[in-house]
Amino acid sequence: MNQPRMQPVQPGPPVHGHPPQHPQAQYFYPAHPYWSAPAPVTIDGFAIVQPRLKPIPSGPAIGSLIAGIGAVLAALPGLIVAALSPLAGLTFFMSAALFGLGALFLAISARRQIRTAQGGVSGKGLALTGLVLAIIALGLAALVGLIVLVSTM
Repeated sequence: MNQPRMQPVQPGPPVHGHPPQHPQAQYFYPAHPYWSAPAPVTIDGFAIVQPRLKPIPSGPAIGSLIAGIGAVLAALPGLIVAALSPLAGLTFFMSAALFGLGALFLAISARRQIRTAQGGVSGKGLALTGLVLAIIALGLAALVGLIVLVSTM
């Protein structure tokens, strides 16, 4: 039997490389917000490059602000409650006094930390606000304590 002979398939033109790609838009990362140009420092004739960093907020300053707000919020209802119930007034007096003393300690600590950090720590306004709130809260707590003393007599 005579079969028809098949012609071999001729290869096409050679394909080189990968398929063409579309040009992509280049994305540039923004500069890190806490870094700026390094400042050269010379120590004993050797140059040392130190990066300049933005000051970080003081943790004790934030804590003094939060504790000061808590102390004032504990002392204000104590003024009303102390006249009605001396025991409840004593509870508000103690919580306002403890929060106030904590805020006072944290504010003094934060102000010292900011002063000695030479610009590395910020939060001077937070510490001052915490200090003022602590003084107000301690004054209100003393007033609540006085009301409790007078109402128990």
